[in-house]
Amino acid sequence: MSELHPIRVVLFSEVNSKLGAPFLSILAEHPLVRLVGVVTSPPGKLCPYFLGEEDQVDLEKQAGERGVPLFRPTKVNDPGLIRELAALAPDYFLTGNYQQILKPDLLAVPAITSINFHPSPLPRYAGWAPFFWTVREGELDSGVTAIEMTPQIDGGPVVMQKRIRLAGNETALEVRESHTIANVALLRQLLPRLIARDYPTSPQDPALRSYFSKPGDRDYWLDFGRSSETILRTVRAGYRSPGAYVRTDRGDQLTVLTAEDVGRKFPAPDAPGALRIESGALYAASADGWLRLWSLDVHGAERLASVPDGTTRFDTRFQARTHA
Repeated sequence: MSELHPIRVVLFSEVNSKLGAPFLSILAEHPLVRLVGVVTSPPGKLCPYFLGEEDQVDLEKQAGERGVPLFRPTKVNDPGLIRELAALAPDYFLTGNYQQILKPDLLAVPAITSINFHPSPLPRYAGWAPFFWTVREGELDSGVTAIEMTPQIDGGPVVMQKRIRLAGNETALEVRESHTIANVALLRQLLPRLIARDYPTSPQDPALRSYFSKPGDRDYWLDFGRSSETILRTVRAGYRSPGAYVRTDRGDQLTVLTAEDVGRKFPAPDAPGALRIESGALYAASADGWLRLWSLDVHGAERLASVPDGTTRFDTRFQARTHA
């Protein structure tokens, strides 16, 4: 067997990424990996996925402690940065939770290839925030995928994949954490093949591809004209940040963090969106039943959804559309 030589790697990840942090540690500590650079977020920019969470990480600090050169470009495809990275003579670019798109001139720099660790079972759920869309769509078959990077976003050949079976009651935060654990395991499993410079690939089936864009405000809106299951999926998809929201017919907005389907606990209301109070608990009518609202976001903190003692009704309701 021929002697294995260390591979030279540049890591791309967001500066506060809870995926990038373990990736950096694994690569820096492996005896046959030379982590020659870390490319991360521009100064002052943080990945929104992790804002407000406990146990914050800092890739800039991690790289500095290990003496790894750090790059924080505003535009990752800047010709000057491409020259700097080329001077590091990398064998691989590895990306995980990096939110700028690498274009062909940059992808041409590594001697061997560029590999992205994507949090979905590609070709399904390509694009932005798979953990959000997985929950919102009610998907049970999830996973993570390492692919060779090409100009098509998340469209390159599959290098390795791990499947994850979901129960269907997970929040987006729980799915994201499952994806992180699986992607870290995937990196550990794949590294020996990358070091051996010998890894099989298989093309993605374009007929199976689904692509999702970055979630917008509308995607977090709770339409009480929908079924209870649809509303609950949106609630779980919004957890923990920014949270799914609902508007009343008076224009007030509430951010709902947790809720429960209580079926037809009460008589059918005159229309979806009706509110009901029982023993201080708040209930709202969907198109096919009732939901109890358990917790709300109040100034960034999760609080029990309760109403003042003695309150028995509201002179408002939640907005709801009529659906065929």
